[in-house]
Amino acid sequence: MEPEASFPRRRPSASHAASLRAEIERMRRMTIEERIKAALGMSARFAELRPAPRKA
Repeated sequence: MEPEASFPRRRPSASHAASLRAEIERMRRMTIEERIKAALGMSARFAELRPAPRKA
């Protein structure tokens, strides 16, 4: 199904592309040990995004 002509086409985001390149480069410079430590720390790093506990 083709998008309607009135719907604007998506344009590539320069800031998204730059952010992605920077993150890929950062990961390339990391050792395996650093990657594992970063992965294990994700739950603490993004703890504020955890949903609030349900109340009964």
